[in-house]
Amino acid sequence: MVQMIHRWSVRRRLAVAGTSVIVGVALAGGLVLGTASSAVAKSPCIKLALEFKLQGLAVFTANQTGVNDAAAAYNICHPVAYGGPATASASGQVTDIESDISKKVNVIAITSDDPAVPATALKAAMKAGIKVITFDSDVPSARSFFIQDTAYNTIAEGVINAAVKAEGADAEFGIMSSTPTATIQLAWISAMEAYVKSKYPKITWAPIGYGQSIVATSLTQAEAMIHANPNLKAILPIDGNAVIGTAEAVSDLGDSGKIGVFGIGEPLSNRTYFANGSLQALFLWNEIGEGEMIDCVSALAVANKIHAGSTFSCPHGPSGSLVAGPAKWTVATSTNATTGANKNTIVFSNPLEFTKANYKQFNF
Repeated sequence: MVQMIHRWSVRRRLAVAGTSVIVGVALAGGLVLGTASSAVAKSPCIKLALEFKLQGLAVFTANQTGVNDAAAAYNICHPVAYGGPATASASGQVTDIESDISKKVNVIAITSDDPAVPATALKAAMKAGIKVITFDSDVPSARSFFIQDTAYNTIAEGVINAAVKAEGADAEFGIMSSTPTATIQLAWISAMEAYVKSKYPKITWAPIGYGQSIVATSLTQAEAMIHANPNLKAILPIDGNAVIGTAEAVSDLGDSGKIGVFGIGEPLSNRTYFANGSLQALFLWNEIGEGEMIDCVSALAVANKIHAGSTFSCPHGPSGSLVAGPAKWTVATSTNATTGANKNTIVFSNPLEFTKANYKQFNF
């Protein structure tokens, strides 16, 4: 898509009656969800509330699509209620969480703008019997389970290796992030820096830019980075709007082919930049599939059929050949410094790489 800013105005806040009951069944290979027989009376559908960092990012719209696509299969009320502030705001998320508690939802699935600010409200939700599933970005002290997009080391290595292959092992790189407190982006930055230190010690870093997850701000920050660092060879944007803003900045300044852009983001919003040569590679996971995973984990959590050490599969997604994920998942029992997973974390997928050669294959 060629537009720089995507906004979706649909706000579906009401849940409706669900369909078939989903029952957790213990199998030798782990846990799997199965549909109850028609002889069993239907139970009330699971009230799931989605809470995004902000409205309008294409990745979150794809998550929402996946959640709604699979909702009926997991007896989740459809359409799924969702919220999130207009711009990235952890305090704005707190207001939504408090509202979800008053509505007596069964599950809150949240990607947080801050690892600490929503914690008190989420703990109150858990005290009220609500399961809290974090995804994309964690609140480690206040959730039941965390769906981690991909292992931090694998996506960091993918971005760095692509940039080094194109620009050399002694180049200067710069990172474009959203905010200094964005949990998952801090983890990716840490993993990138550690990998560079061990594998490519001659790489140098420009100061990190922060685009506040706003395209226009990201564009301005990327241009400032380029002007302030004349030896810059590549920018690594790790936020959806930062990718768009950075690629646009490189294009506007006539630096396509001179400064590479290798980042973390979805292909659909960036087709213009792949086509005009201002964007070389992106890494991500199947965001629609991750939405389906949210349903699966939510249903297991409500049924108390999942815990640290559980191995499970999902009968309805994450599906398709483009997921690049496992057939079964295991809930972490302890912290893994390499992958970034800690207790009750589920690593969703291996990273997918999008390039000019393959970006048209992906519709998210």
